[in-house]
Amino acid sequence: MILRRWAVGKVLGVLLAAVLAAGCTLQAKVETPRTVQYEAFGDNPGDLRMRLHVPTGLAEGAPLVVALHHCFQRAENFADEAGWIDYADKLGFALLIPEQRPVNDVNYCFNWFNAWDQGQEGDEPRSIKAMIDTTIRQWHLDPRRVFITGHSAGGSMALVMIAAYPDMFAGAGVFSSMPVGAATLFLTAPLAMAGSGTDDPKALAADVTDGNPHHGPWPPVSVWQGQDDAVVAPSNGDRVRDQWRALSGLDQLPPRSESVGPFTRDYWTDRTGRRMVEFVRLTGVGHAVPIDSAAGCGHPPQAFGDLVADVGVCSTAELLAFWGLLPRG
Repeated sequence: MILRRWAVGKVLGVLLAAVLAAGCTLQAKVETPRTVQYEAFGDNPGDLRMRLHVPTGLAEGAPLVVALHHCFQRAENFADEAGWIDYADKLGFALLIPEQRPVNDVNYCFNWFNAWDQGQEGDEPRSIKAMIDTTIRQWHLDPRRVFITGHSAGGSMALVMIAAYPDMFAGAGVFSSMPVGAATLFLTAPLAMAGSGTDDPKALAADVTDGNPHHGPWPPVSVWQGQDDAVVAPSNGDRVRDQWRALSGLDQLPPRSESVGPFTRDYWTDRTGRRMVEFVRLTGVGHAVPIDSAAGCGHPPQAFGDLVADVGVCSTAELLAFWGLLPRG
């Protein structure tokens, strides 16, 4: 298994290096770690690392947020640069940040693009699920309030997770991500990232439902996509949006719209008025997660691998509001 994963990662690294080099450089280790690495957390067929931040005095029944990093990045860097660790301390939730290992993928990418890393029996999904199960059990967290987010490969794996285990998650938020089923082999990942694939919402939804025993409801999803993204074609943001609209039975409904700083957010609600799908079109933003460092949300880019856009919008706070963990401003 490890040999197969190494070979896959090596080949994909050659294929994607030119594309990702413009925006992704492996970051240095955090000088003063704010997370703890755990080795024994149960089933780990994906051979991933588990890092966790538990605020001091965390109450029983607290929520859990799972944050998945992008390629060429370490887990804690992603959690720190977007402000997730600070918000965990402020609001009182546990923060789980799984980390890819170079033996699996030389680019530190979660392997969303391989069939054996998708679905309930997928290697990496099973590893992440084991981390979640262990964290909930050990820290007595609320299993009804588990949320997941991620950027790029991490966002794509977050979508794989909610498709595989929809009953586990109360909500998701993804950035520069690929729709579930966009690729099933590493060789096709660059084509999918470049924008190839169906635009039909029903076909996109079928990529999730075919062979899946779950028939809904599906977790609410907030989708953010840079319109100047040179790594993941902006059309993929539309596909992710339409995939989850169709899964929630909202593909025939017009959106409501509102402003989020300089951007527009479209959203769709169910019959009870609950927001099920959001889509933020990030005009003038590339392959990045929006932050607002002046307001204490994240930090400005300090290295090439810091894929954040300091545009005065705290996407972390916006996701927490979407999930009901923070009042909507």
